[in-house]
Amino acid sequence: MLIECDGENFGQVFDYIGNDYEKCLYLYIDLRKYGLDNENFKVWIQYDGDRICGLISEYYNGIQIYSKSYDFIVDEMIDFIKQRNPTVISGMKDSMYQIKDAFLEYSETSGVVAKLTKLKYPPDINAYSAPADELEEIVKLVVQEENLGKHTGYELLYQQYYDRKKDNFGRNVISRDESGEIICHAATYAELPELAVVSGVITSIPYRGKGYSKATLAALCEQLLSEGKIVFSYFHIPPAVKMHYGVGFNKVGDWVKFKKSI
Repeated sequence: MLIECDGENFGQVFDYIGNDYEKCLYLYIDLRKYGLDNENFKVWIQYDGDRICGLISEYYNGIQIYSKSYDFIVDEMIDFIKQRNPTVISGMKDSMYQIKDAFLEYSETSGVVAKLTKLKYPPDINAYSAPADELEEIVKLVVQEENLGKHTGYELLYQQYYDRKKDNFGRNVISRDESGEIICHAATYAELPELAVVSGVITSIPYRGKGYSKATLAALCEQLLSEGKIVFSYFHIPPAVKMHYGVGFNKVGDWVKFKKSI
């Protein structure tokens, strides 16, 4: 049975997740940040009798699923997701592969969720947190990359970056060359006082292969660690895997994303 989360069962969600939040970071962070007050964010609880066996969150056109023991009711979960008709479905691999055959029209991306254990790469000492009036220039760089912002588009990506910065929910760290052009960018896509998820790492084409991505990401991570935050990231392409492990991230688990072709 699926029940929408409300004031009466709100606490049950956090009790169910417990310390396993690294397996459902965006669900956990969005629920902590927005509670039930954001019309674009909803959570449903799946019960097997009186026992919780799974969670579904929906933010705009994306759905994330989570099951602590991967023992959710599969057919009910599939039927519900199909009714919502999301563009993106994501979750840990052991959950996602239980519903995979029902969403063959979606393309699949597999990757890693990782946690920074110790900073191993020297940060770029000239990298800095960009103010809001530099976001336009940043977004123009990020939307060039297929795996980062191209599918989102300039307008929506700019609004997302702007809203995160305005709400103290994200930051954008950049480094520049001597002429003032952006060399590299790294961002947080979600933050709480105690944890953050980093993403959006991109280096301008002329500077690639020279260690700028690792140095700028390390600068961002150094900021976050100095604030006492636990740092996580999602990644999948080989250069990103090499970069994150070089900075000091270690694998937590495997995640999978299904994306509908538009």
